[in-house]
Amino acid sequence: MDDARSLRRHDDDDALMTRVRPVRPLARRDGDLLGVASRGVGLLVKLTLLLILLTVLVGLMGILGVGGGATASVGNRIGAALGDGASTVGRAVQSVRDVADPAHPPRDALAQDTEFDELVRLDVGAQIGGSQTRTLTIASIQRRQEAVHPDQSAYAVIHSELIVPRETRVMGLLVRSTREPRDDYLYKGETFRVGRRLYKVNWVSFERQQVAVAAYRDADRATAPAKFEVD
Repeated sequence: MDDARSLRRHDDDDALMTRVRPVRPLARRDGDLLGVASRGVGLLVKLTLLLILLTVLVGLMGILGVGGGATASVGNRIGAALGDGASTVGRAVQSVRDVADPAHPPRDALAQDTEFDELVRLDVGAQIGGSQTRTLTIASIQRRQEAVHPDQSAYAVIHSELIVPRETRVMGLLVRSTREPRDDYLYKGETFRVGRRLYKVNWVSFERQQVAVAAYRDADRATAPAKFEVD
């Protein structure tokens, strides 16, 4: 009986062992491996960029001759270099655009002259009109021998007189009458005003005994001082 019971107990234990399945070890997730790999690659990229930046900075310092106590001007020099590079690129882009637009305005700064309304050549004896009070006549063209500049080698003499004499009377009697004659002298480049018009001497020729005067198109924009003014 005991042997039979013992055999049955062993059979039950074997059956129980058969039903229990072994526990498998947990596998690592693939996502963890990919995260570690991506972080490693990102770190390598950052280190590479940092090394490149340091290399460029050292190269610029060598090119600019920076050393010792001169490091304070590195920023200014690098800024100037970058500005020059940007200007060069801008000019190159503009040149490409200009090829497609042949009617483009000039790109270089032009020295703009003063705008004139008319140019008049006056001989000796000619008059300059425009004054309501005085007559202006080209009296003569004179040469200046000791001139240090060609533009000062000749000048025009402008003679003017009152149109209506200025009279002085005492108790109705005329005691004095004058046209207040005067002479003014004009060299090339000088400005003068007659009435409402402003003129500039364009040239003076002793050989031709002529003077050329140009009337400003907009007298209000003229900045040159007037040599003389006549109303």
